[in-house]
Amino acid sequence: MLDKKNNVFFFDQNGKLVKEKIEKKTFLSFIYKNRVGCFFRRILNKPFVSKINGFIQNRFFSKYKIQSFIKKHNIDALEFEKNIDEFKSFNDFFTRKLKPGCRAIDQKNNSSIISPADSKLFVVPEISSNLKFFVKGCEFCLEKFLNDKKLAREYESGSLLVFRLAPYDYHRFHFPFNCLPSESRIVNGLYDSVNPLIFNQNIKPLTENERQIIMLKSDIFSDVLMVIIGAMLVGKIKLTYKPNKEQQKGGECGFFEFGASSIVLLFKKDEIKIEPKFIQNSLHGFETAVKMGQVVANKS
Repeated sequence: MLDKKNNVFFFDQNGKLVKEKIEKKTFLSFIYKNRVGCFFRRILNKPFVSKINGFIQNRFFSKYKIQSFIKKHNIDALEFEKNIDEFKSFNDFFTRKLKPGCRAIDQKNNSSIISPADSKLFVVPEISSNLKFFVKGCEFCLEKFLNDKKLAREYESGSLLVFRLAPYDYHRFHFPFNCLPSESRIVNGLYDSVNPLIFNQNIKPLTENERQIIMLKSDIFSDVLMVIIGAMLVGKIKLTYKPNKEQQKGGECGFFEFGASSIVLLFKKDEIKIEPKFIQNSLHGFETAVKMGQVVANKS
């Protein structure tokens, strides 16, 4: 939720309401809220700019900002699979793997759904019958989001879980339950920021940004949609799984190169029971911090 000074608040892992550290907040405010800045945004949200930025973040000289970034955002380097001095570029650090066992994954209960990423979670327990609802004060159209009228009807009155990754998060994402994932379907679009700071500017990144849609089939749930959303300055969405091959809960699905991003899970009506705290926080307009592997919902 935003306050009058454009500060973003969310509930942390301990249930405390805290202010988010927004990377390049002044820059985002300029390009989304200033007339001159809006002119530059029309260039910056184009896919080719994100690709150029991805190229820069892959160069060796970019690694020299890793230490200051870790210190600024208080990132736990003990979780990294590599030592800090082993990263070859900033993007190598950004797409880092974690040591095995750093994230607890509920493997005993096949009916549980885990967070696919370290992120901030916002939930919509029931999509309204007219296929439009509000996420962070921004009107959202399911048909436009899926770019498929028939598919949108199948998920009417279903549940939507939005996982927003910030630049300082671990940027690999994983499967939320045991499943058979399809090949991804790409919906072309822009690369606007996904930070809540810009949602009151009539920007609709969830329905206008480039995204990849994966259908997850399982014995427990009806077909679930996992939507991977690009964002401003995300160099690339890289999928690492093999389509149409069984995947375990917590298995790696892919990663985002440099930039903040989002993942959406879409379930059919009456399919799941979302943890109450996430519902309550979302009803009041707040996201909740979650870790990859944390249980966020269960089969109804």
